Amino acid sequence: MKKGNIRRQTFYDNFKDKYDLLEWTIRSMMEDDIISNLDYLSWEEIIPLVFYDIEINAKFFRSVIADQTEVDVVKEISLYMTTLLLHILETKGLVKNDQARDFVETYSLGMTYTMTNNLYKPHPKEYDELSKKVVNAIYFTFKYY
Repeated sequence: MKKGNIRRQTFYDNFKDKYDLLEWTIRSMMEDDIISNLDYLSWEEIIPLVFYDIEINAKFFRSVIADQTEVDVVKEISLYMTTLLLHILETKGLVKNDQARDFVETYSLGMTYTMTNNLYKPHPKEYDELSKKVVNAIYFTFKYY
């Protein structure tokens, strides 16, 4: 609050605590990257955008993943990745398929883990390399649909 020159009461008028702020921050980032772009970019363009955002904010994400347990950061990101994958399913007419929906929930967690796990590697891979693998995996998965 000191750095932002925000009064304590102003903060609490908008957030109940620092964890509420953390959830809002992650959701805002994911909404900007994913939700705002669903009608304008292809999913193949959105995935690298999300991976890039995680990479340029690596210090922030490493900190909030390591220093607190109140907000499940991976779960929060995964919820938005699920939205993206459901959008892909919708365009392929598979939304009502229970197996496809199960896949989406599981794959979203794996995709998010891939992003966040990379933050802790001594020599992390570049965002474009990781996102290309994810895009290729999605193509492979859906190539028969």
